[in-house]
Amino acid sequence: MDVGSQIQLNSESWSFADAWDHFDEHIQQSVPNCQEQREYIAALARFFLHKDARIYEIGVSTGALAAAILAHLPEREIEYIGLDIESSMIQAAQSRLQSDARFRAEEANVDTYHFKEATLVVSYYTLQFIPLKIRKQVLRSIYAALAPGGALIIYEKTNGEGAHIQDMLTQLYYDFKANQGLSPEAIFNKAVSLRGISMPLSLEENRQLLRESGFQTIELIYRAYCFAGYLALK
Repeated sequence: MDVGSQIQLNSESWSFADAWDHFDEHIQQSVPNCQEQREYIAALARFFLHKDARIYEIGVSTGALAAAILAHLPEREIEYIGLDIESSMIQAAQSRLQSDARFRAEEANVDTYHFKEATLVVSYYTLQFIPLKIRKQVLRSIYAALAPGGALIIYEKTNGEGAHIQDMLTQLYYDFKANQGLSPEAIFNKAVSLRGISMPLSLEENRQLLRESGFQTIELIYRAYCFAGYLALK
């Protein structure tokens, strides 16, 4: 399936692994305010990344968010660990950040990964691709690994709270993608390819999932179209 940005996806073996060199372009065309929110997350991360702090990023992809966060902390001694299941993404992230010794990328399944104590964990549009039962386990593992006062910053594609709202948000989102230059065929193909792959929740369902994982202080920090960002504190 042609989904734009010179990327072909197969809904039965869905992966950006073979299109990593076009991934950044595709994300910019598909995710509203993508780079602006990376910069926002980077600014917010400063509150949690003190000297000798550890940060994990789930789904590091090509390292664009990691680059933004580390650029905001040019002299602070921290440990940044980017996790991804795709070896091509790991290589792209390592190449992008090869000059920063604070960064390393690991090929890993987050559902079985053993987190060390951290002050910040970031998931930028990643957990929505993990089945809900496993997603709960992952969030509980993250909460257990966070130091007191630590934080999870999580961005997700979301469902509307009702059918009418969902319809409006979906139409507006398709308008956005079309305005970015994606063809109607590419927009349709991407939606088809994500069936059974992306499993978003509503705003309130995400809040409830975070509460069930241990987080009690949960702030909505971003909302546009059918996308949302949360800050959850331990």
